[in-house]
Amino acid sequence: MLHKLLNYNNIYQLWQNKGSTEEAAIELTIQQLDALEEIASDEESWYSLLEISARGRNYDAWLAADWPDGFDELLLCVPLCKFVNWECSKCTVGSRQENNSCAHDYSLFGYIGELVKNGQRDELLDHIKSIRKMLKNSNNIWNIHKCEIEIINSY
Repeated sequence: MLHKLLNYNNIYQLWQNKGSTEEAAIELTIQQLDALEEIASDEESWYSLLEISARGRNYDAWLAADWPDGFDELLLCVPLCKFVNWECSKCTVGSRQENNSCAHDYSLFGYIGELVKNGQRDELLDHIKSIRKMLKNSNNIWNIHKCEIEIINSY
């Protein structure tokens, strides 16, 4: 099951093969979320994810390139990050979370790391649904202080 979550090189190459567009970045990020959801939904894979996440997090601040030896939630949004060349304020997500980087612990993707680190499986599965809503609807923003989606009034 863990193999469904693509490593940094594979997801980056796939994004390039799809034209390096924002649409492809969103599509592939959702694909990565689908893989994480499958992992979290499966008992054995969930415990493997917890072990992988706990391994090395205190020694390596950025484990996105280490999967499956290490887990970093930024692995999920590599195509989005590459599309804006790591300029979070230009990103469809970063611009809707007070221009914060997804490396922030309570950002849309950063919160995944907190939930995994704390073994909060049900909350993670709910949060994955929130991320999909954010990616599919530009009228949603992520409140980094409350860790929840809010809707922008568009009138």
